Amino acid sequence: MTLDELKAKLPVQLQPWVDQYGPVFLAMSGAELKAWVERVLMGDMEAAYRDVVSKLDNAGLLSAWDTVNAAWKEANVANAAKIAVQKEALVTIVRIMLAIALAAVGL
Repeated sequence: MTLDELKAKLPVQLQPWVDQYGPVFLAMSGAELKAWVERVLMGDMEAAYRDVVSKLDNAGLLSAWDTVNAAWKEANVANAAKIAVQKEALVTIVRIMLAIALAAVGL
C-alpha cells in the first residue's frame, strides 16, 4: 500500500498525519500492527507512542518526548501525593460528620 492509498482510506482531517506516521505503519508486519493495536487497547499509550516515534527518521523527537514524558511522570508523582492528602482530609471530615450524624439520631 502507498501513502496515497492509505490517505484515501482515512477521513480528510487525518490525511495530513499520514505523511509523518504512515510510513511507520506501512512498514510494520501484520504481527507488529497487531501488537501495536493491542498496546493501545490495553492503555499502554506511552509504549505505543514510543514504538512509532522510535521508528521515525527524527531522533530529536524521541529525545524531546523522553524529556516531556519524564516531566509528566514527575508531576504525576507530585499530584498523586497531593491527591492522597486530599482524600485523607476528606475521609477525616466525613468521619467527623458521621459522628455528628450518629449523635443526632441518638447513637
